[in-house]
Amino acid sequence: MKKILTLFLIITLFSCNDGDLDVPSFDFEDTVNSCGEYVLYVENSSGTEVLAITLTNGELGTTVGEESYDTSTSLLVVYRIFDDEISSSYFCQDIPPTTPEVISSLDAESATINIVTTEIIEDSVVTGYSYEISISDLLFMDGDDRIYYESLDFGTFEVDL
Repeated sequence: MKKILTLFLIITLFSCNDGDLDVPSFDFEDTVNSCGEYVLYVENSSGTEVLAITLTNGELGTTVGEESYDTSTSLLVVYRIFDDEISSSYFCQDIPPTTPEVISSLDAESATINIVTTEIIEDSVVTGYSYEISISDLLFMDGDDRIYYESLDFGTFEVDL
């Protein structure tokens, strides 16, 4: 009976392993920050986790309606974890700063960026454009681990004319 109990205890202790997978919660602030019109990012409340989108010059247009774009070599979605809060100029620098240090960085294997463009009208005059951005079918690979989000609301970005 002791052998069976010991065997059961050993199996119980070694059978449970959650591995090193740390699935990000993707709990970001509502504010979409930017570096120009081509790098958009949202941060978590502590500023140490960032989800960034790198666009080209065609995605934020003036045509009202919805457009979808698949990620490519020039259209990127990146998730980063830093050891400290980033500054507002972090993504605007030509050479990335050495601090804060990037603890983890994941490039999306695939995703579709959906942008709904609307006009901002004041006194019957178009004064800018509002872009409601969401990401669908977002897939990150972390080694052998797969992190997938069917739909993720990125936020709203506005450009004044």
